[in-house]
Amino acid sequence: MYQKLHWFVLLYVMSFVLKDVSAKWFMMILAVIILFLIYNHRFSKLFITSLTAFGLFSFYQIPSLNLDDTEEQTSSTYVQGYIQSSVEQNSQFIRFTFQTSDDSIIQVYYFVESDISGNLSSFRTGASCMLYGTFQNIPAARNPGQFNYKEYLASQGIEKQFVIESIDKSRCEGQSPWQKIYDFRQQILGHIEHHVSTFTYAWFAALLFGEREHLEDDVVNLFQNWNLSHLLAISGLHVGLILTIVYFILLFVCRITIEKAQVLIACLLFFYPAMAGGAPSVWRASLLAIVIIVLSKLPIRFAITDMLSIVFIMMVLLDKFMIYSIAFQFSFIVTFGIILSRKLLNGVEGNMWIALRISLMSMLTILPIQLYHFYQFQPLSVFVNVIIIPYFTVAVLPILFLILLASFMPVLLAILDNIFVPLHKTAITVLTVMDHWMPAPWLTGEFPIYLFLPFYLILWLFLYYFEKQQFRKSLRFGSLLVMLLIIISLKPHLDQHGYITMLDIGQGDAIIVELPYRKGVFILDAGGKVSTDFSDNSSETFDQVIDPFLKSKGIDKIDAIILSHADHDHIGSVPYILADYSVDYVITSPYFDEKIIEQYKLIVTETQFVTVKAGDMFDLKDQVFEVHYPVRNQSDRNENSLVISSSFGNDKWLFTGDLGEEGETAIVNAYPELKADVLKVAHHGSNTSSSLSFLEAVEADLALISVGKDNRYGHPHQEILDNLERYNIKVMRTDQSGALIYKFSEERGTVFPYLP
Repeated sequence: MYQKLHWFVLLYVMSFVLKDVSAKWFMMILAVIILFLIYNHRFSKLFITSLTAFGLFSFYQIPSLNLDDTEEQTSSTYVQGYIQSSVEQNSQFIRFTFQTSDDSIIQVYYFVESDISGNLSSFRTGASCMLYGTFQNIPAARNPGQFNYKEYLASQGIEKQFVIESIDKSRCEGQSPWQKIYDFRQQILGHIEHHVSTFTYAWFAALLFGEREHLEDDVVNLFQNWNLSHLLAISGLHVGLILTIVYFILLFVCRITIEKAQVLIACLLFFYPAMAGGAPSVWRASLLAIVIIVLSKLPIRFAITDMLSIVFIMMVLLDKFMIYSIAFQFSFIVTFGIILSRKLLNGVEGNMWIALRISLMSMLTILPIQLYHFYQFQPLSVFVNVIIIPYFTVAVLPILFLILLASFMPVLLAILDNIFVPLHKTAITVLTVMDHWMPAPWLTGEFPIYLFLPFYLILWLFLYYFEKQQFRKSLRFGSLLVMLLIIISLKPHLDQHGYITMLDIGQGDAIIVELPYRKGVFILDAGGKVSTDFSDNSSETFDQVIDPFLKSKGIDKIDAIILSHADHDHIGSVPYILADYSVDYVITSPYFDEKIIEQYKLIVTETQFVTVKAGDMFDLKDQVFEVHYPVRNQSDRNENSLVISSSFGNDKWLFTGDLGEEGETAIVNAYPELKADVLKVAHHGSNTSSSLSFLEAVEADLALISVGKDNRYGHPHQEILDNLERYNIKVMRTDQSGALIYKFSEERGTVFPYLP
């Protein structure tokens, strides 16, 4: 069995990849693998039989994700079961995973009120509960590139979401032994929080106990930009360093035997993942260390790849949803990659060169998965990792671990705190300055899943020939890897189709236009989160919808932002776009709010601000737009809406902002020959717009309505829907279909919904 157990891992991964593709393809590939092993005389019949059985078991053991968009009951009800996870609590809510009496897994929330009459302390891990509340729909992604929360929960086996309505009507009894560990964890965190600075506590909680929510968003984004997120999550680096320190203390301070030290470390490794938040990378590192300790006592010889394979199999068998975890995938693929390429490190002189090769290997092994989920990477992070990882290893983690050991020594805590704060703030400042002056991350867009196998095959050939010291061949395959990334980045520039995407941002407008061959990218309005008075300055819509969409499409430059009028549901995300993207032009009417324009000019210096009015025509990357409104300044922002038209493929589009009936009448009178194939319905389908006379004059075939699901305004009004139906105009709505995507070429255009 020596150096053969990785075959089980490869077969399990193959089962995962083909699970939702085709059982027929899985059986064919499995048969090819088995025939290969049979004709390779190094494999026994017992091994081949075991591998075949494991492969068949894996394919049917890995669960398919249930993403059915079913409406949940809104009536209050009771659910019975027990609390399965640790109980997460903050100032806003309590959250935990709950296994019901029918063995389904649900996520439970209780939103904390200021006047709590019930006892929240009864929510304990392992407690048997009767909860009173309602099931709520789990939001799914409604736009390309958007984070799919429904899929995320489904990948953990969570089928439903339940909100507790009444603490008084809910009751819980008992707890499991794990709760004592979680209580001990909270006691340590609470004690440290009261004795060190907020800055030090945020890093202490993140790096030793897995609580990242205390870190500033700017810091988290900075580490993400430089592919350093693994340092913010507890990983093998952290576990290994902690083990080294504990092992040293046990042997040279406590003066105990090696055997007793190993037993104590094994016990620590069993409980530490629970103390550290239960991240897959922590379990992987801890279980691997336990397996190494246990197997070292046996007479059977195991390779390190065998030991890692045993840990992999243990984890996926104990939790069948574990394979869906990105952290689990990153942790194992990096570890396997470093182990399998260890021969590349032999004979390398200098720790710097070894660290550089390990950093490069780590980046390359996870690159397809990273680009599939996050769309970008920073090539220069290979060099930054070489500096930052030793800094965390030698300085940051040891100081934080000493803070843990010195928990009840206030004077020593103060000294360590005073050392850590200036040291680490300086390091963060240096990284921030570097981020400002260095090139931006390489934005490729989404990595196609069908290129995973070619990428890893080329990577294997690159490393194989490098190991054989056939550097010319290795360089060819290394260049091929770079060419593959360049081709993915250039793919939109080779696409003869253009796209117009009406994003579903709720009650607001955000339309992205991509010309064929990516000749130009325009944004028509970019609404923000809508508050009662349309003035909530929140980046939520940009962060959750617009920015992920642009990144998933590989867009890092905007040729123009065209703004209809100054309402927040049309411009709320513009400041964040200007701050994060290169924008050539911002185009408005002359009657757009000047104060807002001045605010935009403070954000950017290279963007040109242009005004257009009725009768003007303007050209953007050979795409001609005609302006039909406004003619003069109106007292109402909606009546100042910039109305433009342009032809995409064979279809003419008319964009109307939030124009009312008065403006529609003025347009019909001024442009009696104006026709449109596709109409962007004004004001989200309000009955203040889309008059019969306007619809009759325009003669549109298709009407697109950007409107929030279950919005409080009742948009679109039934009167408008009746008007559209009267003129046989097909209607598509973002509240029903999610994002609406128009794909066009010179010959034709087709609109299709993002949601099935």
